[in-house]
Amino acid sequence: MTSWRTICQMLIASAAGLVIFGVASLRVAHSQEVSQPVVVNPLGDSTFSRAFAVTSFEDLTAYAELKAAHPYKPGAKAHEILSTLSYDEYQQIQFDHKKAIWHGEKEFWIEMFHPGFVQRDQISLNLIEQGREQPVAFNRDCFIYPDSLSNFEIPEETTYSGIRIAGRFPGSDDPQEILTFLGSSYFRCRSSNCVYGSSTRGLAVNIGTPGEEEFPVFREFWIVEPEEGANELTILAFMDSPSLTGAYEFRLRPMEKTAQIDVRSMIYFRSRPEKLGIAPVTSMWMWGDGLIPPPLDLRPSVHDADGLLVESPEGWTWRSLCRQSYPSVSRLNVDQIKGFGLLQRDTRFDHFQDSFARYDRRPSIWVEPQSQWPKGHMELLELPGAHEGIDNIGAYWVPELPKNLEQGLPIAYRIHYFHGDLKTKCRDYLAAVQDVQITREPDSNVNVSIEFKGPSLADLAAETAVNTQLQTIRGEVLHQEIVRRPNGRWTLQLVIRPESEAPFEIEVCLKDVNRKLTETWAYLCPVKPPPYQYPQVYTRVE
Repeated sequence: MTSWRTICQMLIASAAGLVIFGVASLRVAHSQEVSQPVVVNPLGDSTFSRAFAVTSFEDLTAYAELKAAHPYKPGAKAHEILSTLSYDEYQQIQFDHKKAIWHGEKEFWIEMFHPGFVQRDQISLNLIEQGREQPVAFNRDCFIYPDSLSNFEIPEETTYSGIRIAGRFPGSDDPQEILTFLGSSYFRCRSSNCVYGSSTRGLAVNIGTPGEEEFPVFREFWIVEPEEGANELTILAFMDSPSLTGAYEFRLRPMEKTAQIDVRSMIYFRSRPEKLGIAPVTSMWMWGDGLIPPPLDLRPSVHDADGLLVESPEGWTWRSLCRQSYPSVSRLNVDQIKGFGLLQRDTRFDHFQDSFARYDRRPSIWVEPQSQWPKGHMELLELPGAHEGIDNIGAYWVPELPKNLEQGLPIAYRIHYFHGDLKTKCRDYLAAVQDVQITREPDSNVNVSIEFKGPSLADLAAETAVNTQLQTIRGEVLHQEIVRRPNGRWTLQLVIRPESEAPFEIEVCLKDVNRKLTETWAYLCPVKPPPYQYPQVYTRVE
């Protein structure tokens, strides 16, 4: 199975690094404005030729539909000489912040990523200013090269490999990087009090299947000039892959403590994929609650997110994450989805003790459908993961595709990026999982302790009976006990005997006679902790 993302892509966009931008600005030179129908061929490939300008989502939708009617052709790659750059050389090529587009003129400005090393996919970049499309040509002068590359010749056909959006969060005077698009259809966003962590993707195709996963690519971008003083930026993106094309619109709104992206898309199909993953969120989980660290690594937890939260008509489910010893795909059977996301609920520094990676400041991501999504089910992908530089967690909605795909598939949703747990009126009263502890005994029994906290439990009268709604698969419950703790905390203690060496599943919530008092907690528990494949990464032994 193809891994969710290569380590190189993770290394290039540093896990904790945030770009702080300069103050001065120079305008990037653009090619001639496009206001009349012309042949636009930004990458020198007939795959991308079009006889009209794109200045709106409707234009882009028409273009995507047109492209879907023609056979797929791979996009132009960066020249091979750029792939000879070492990781260190590539990292030393920095965008000159003074050359950012719109810096000093607008509330947002744009920087570009240089192609090279493993980033060989090239994109085409356009601006939409005063209703006109203006292609942005590659400009070597926008980058600062190390002395060792001062005479490095950039091939003529070179374009950019990705884009980053910078601006200021409301209430802050510090310019910050807010959103990046780099590689395949990946994009990362953050709130003002977070560093980069979990990512989002435009679409996943044939993910979690026995065959090879198909990775759609955002090949071309259009960034709409924001109005004076506007705190919203619109980005259009054209998606392409062997089985489909897509028109995407992203509306970015950074807020004081959160960031929000409204996504509107239309997917057109060249062929019928085996599986689609809608609004995929990708993350990393190595160890923490449920798995002890490897030898000599003193950090108690290492993960970008600690669980999958799902809201459906049946209620709320919290699925704690785990690194499995094999590629695992878990299905949550909900016909309709109200929202889902990978959250980093644990924000206590002492639980991570990592001053560089700052896992305590990784963003939580919540996806809310803004249209009627097709019926389907939720999936969670958990991969073994060699080390913390590789994303090994994925969550996405799998729709039941209609028989007739000729009309295309419209999908709209809103993505929220924030620090900590999801705060919404509809679940504030419901008790949530605060902590999970798992210990494995020599006799193979597994002790599970789940701590819940919330007003629904804190407000209970002492005489109120609290029961469990519990089910397991491949595990026998030998003992269960509910303990009331101070400060509105309740702990459910379980002793489970695994029925085989395969991981066993648990699903449980607390309830009184009439209602659920807690979210449902679910977990796929390895009977034996999965091994660490590269001990030198964790033991610090070279």
